Amino acid sequence: TPMNAIIGFVNILRDEASDARQVEQLGKVHQAADHLLSILNDILDLSKIEADKLTLEEGEVDLQRLTHDIAGMIGEQARAKGLAVVCEVDSIQPRLSGDMTRLTQAALNLATNAVKFTEVGQITLRTLKLEETPESVLMGFEVTDTGIGIAQDMQERLFAPFQQADDKTTRVFGGTGLGLVITRRLAELMGGDAGL
Repeated sequence: TPMNAIIGFVNILRDEASDARQVEQLGKVHQAADHLLSILNDILDLSKIEADKLTLEEGEVDLQRLTHDIAGMIGEQARAKGLAVVCEVDSIQPRLSGDMTRLTQAALNLATNAVKFTEVGQITLRTLKLEETPESVLMGFEVTDTGIGIAQDMQERLFAPFQQADDKTTRVFGGTGLGLVITRRLAELMGGDAGL
C-alpha cells in the first residue's frame, strides 16, 4: 500500500540521518504513519465485513500459542507502564480449526484496549472452553484488567462503529472506535459474539 511505502522511506531516511533532531522528527512521522495505517486497515476491514466480502480462512488454531503471541505483542507497552501480563489457558483444548489471523486480530483489539486503559496492576488473557458438542466447540477469549472500567450505561455503545465510552476518552486515549465493532463482527462471523 502507499502507506507501507511511506513508512519504508521514513525508515530509510531515519537510518541515514545523522542529526538528532531529524531522527526525532522522522520517528514522529513513522509513529503517525503507523497509526494512520492502523486506521486505514480498520476502515477497510469494517467495509469488507459490512459488504459481506470478508472471507475467513480455515486452518489449525492453537489457542495457547494465540494467547502467548498476544501477550508478546502487548508486552513492551505493558512493561513500559509497569503492568504485569498474565496468561491463563484452558489446558483441555480439542483440535480446533478456524481463522488464526482473524482470531488474533480480534483478541489483540481487546488486549491493546486493556493496556491503553490500565495505568496500574495487571492484564489477564484467558482462554476457556464454553460449550462443546460432537460437531463443534465454542471457545472464549477473555481479557480482564485493573483499568478505569466502563460505566454500565456506556457498555453497549462501545460496540457501535466510531463510538467510545465518551468524547473525553477519544481526547485522552485516542483511537477510532472501530476495534471493538470489528472484534464483535469477526466473532459473529465465526459463530460467536463479543461483549463485556
